[in-house]
Amino acid sequence: MIKEKIKVNNRSYNVTINEQTQMYAMRLRRLYQQSYSDMDSFDEVSSEISSTVSNLLKHAVSPEVREDDMDGVIQQLLKMYEKAAKK
Repeated sequence: MIKEKIKVNNRSYNVTINEQTQMYAMRLRRLYQQSYSDMDSFDEVSSEISSTVSNLLKHAVSPEVREDDMDGVIQQLLKMYEKAAKK
């Protein structure tokens, strides 16, 4: 389990990467790749991305992420996941 504090737009968030949140991050990566390679299924993939992002933020980050911070938080979460996956 990895615990880190991150800062996005001058707001601090506590992030916990565990087995469950790693699965969400891995799924999100795959969905992003799928959305770029298969434009025909973009609408379907887009709703799965939204659901996966919600689950990831709910289980990995506290306090609740403000909407204008979501992009930055997700980017940092995915970097943390990739770093953990390389170990």
